[in-house]
Order: sequence, then C-alpha cells, then structure tokens
Amino acid sequence: MNQSLANSNEQAAALAFGSQAPVFDRLYGNDTIIAYKRMRVRMHMEQFINGRSQLLELNAGTGEDAIYFASKGHSIHATDIAQPMLDQLQEKKKQTTWADRISTEQCSFTALDTLQQRHPHDHLHPKSAAPNCTQHPDQPT
Repeated sequence: MNQSLANSNEQAAALAFGSQAPVFDRLYGNDTIIAYKRMRVRMHMEQFINGRSQLLELNAGTGEDAIYFASKGHSIHATDIAQPMLDQLQEKKKQTTWADRISTEQCSFTALDTLQQRHPHDHLHPKSAAPNCTQHPDQPT
C-alpha cells in the first residue's frame, strides 16, 4: 500500500468501506437512486470520451463503472483507498473477456502524487462523495 492514508478520516473511510466490500453490491447494486445517478454520470462522461480512452477512476469501489467503461473498449486505472473494494473488482474482472483493460491501485484521491501508474490518462472519473471522507471536505485537494 502506498502512503495515501494521510489522516484519520481517510483511515476511517478505508476501514468502513473495506468492511462493506463483500456485501456492497448486494446492499447498493439494485438501489434505484444510485442506478439513476450512475446512468447520468455515464451519459455525461460518454459525451467526452471516444475511441479507446485511458481513464483514471478515483474511488472505484467494487468497480461497477470500471467494468462498464472497459466493456465499451476503454482502459481504466481504478483507484480506491480501500483494498477490499479493489479485491472485489479483481474478482469481477475474472468474469470478463477484457480484464486486461482494467488495472487497480490502492490510493487515496488526496495522494495522487503517489500513484505508481503515472501514464497519461485522457479523462478523470471521480466519485462525488469522496470529499466527505477527507479531513477538510470544504477545501479542494
């Protein structure tokens, strides 16, 4: 793990999301509001990505968006602060024929300077709730 657990809020978020990882999709996978928001974000992003884009996804969770965008031909480097979430994504990748389009790395969105995979990305796909898990959610990172 890189040095991305910079403060107690991030550590607490990593532990909380990590403990939810095995059941996260069962809890939220069929939620109507989450599905609607996910669809809207994807529609918005698809206006800007084309061909075979390189995406950097922040707070990837169990990888629903990474799987979706990889299925459309894009390459995704999925990051999350909670390794158990990324472990769930790794399991999902095994069920696809395009697993090679998704790479993962444990990293907080507040510590992107520590990313190991620093190749250029065409687009950034952040999750909007992430600032709630920082020491100072009112300050941009």
